[in-house]
Amino acid sequence: MHRFFLLSILLITACAAPVATESTATTTPSPPPAPTSTPTTAHSEPTTAGYFPEVSRGRTPEGYHYLGNPEAPVTITVYSDFLCTSCAIYTLDVEPRLIEEFVATGQAKLVYRHLLQLGERSQLLAEASECAADHGKFWELRRELYARYNQLYFNTRETVVELAAGLGIPKDAFTACLDAHAHQAQVQADYAAAMAEGVYARPVFRIGNETLVGSQRMEAFAQVIERAAQR
Repeated sequence: MHRFFLLSILLITACAAPVATESTATTTPSPPPAPTSTPTTAHSEPTTAGYFPEVSRGRTPEGYHYLGNPEAPVTITVYSDFLCTSCAIYTLDVEPRLIEEFVATGQAKLVYRHLLQLGERSQLLAEASECAADHGKFWELRRELYARYNQLYFNTRETVVELAAGLGIPKDAFTACLDAHAHQAQVQADYAAAMAEGVYARPVFRIGNETLVGSQRMEAFAQVIERAAQR
């Protein structure tokens, strides 16, 4: 019980990190809302078959995943780590509303960037999401991983393999991709680029020339997106 209590404290504080120094306008984080989407157990079936399948998806010229119209006037870039508490709160509770209001309507596109700030498991999960992308399931597996961020410190590989299989990804192909570290260089290069851009906290959101650090309420995103659209 004592060890479980200490581990719980570590998980709660896992996303504390210095705020990135920015040359552009930076908004300090407001207190994050309590999550309304309860993370599921590590070995449950996937909770969704698709993640906004009606919204266009693809890759930027740099190879980063996006949702929405590639020509949208505003870009929302999300820098995130799969083991981050605040990142999970954003993904489960705020992002769906952001997509419905701004991405699905063509006002903005959402771009995802990998952070690998929490060790080998962060690396493994980032690679796993790219292995899922080989089968058209990046956004689906990403959502499932964030729904289990606080269980993925345990049996990490076994859990992600089960989740991928539940999404219809052939297990042999997925495990071969993981074993070969087929996307290791890609996600490491993404992380290195993020650090070169001054990203040291998590999650970080770049919208126009403004930066939000930490999980934010929907109203904060809406205000920044509207300002970016007016420029």
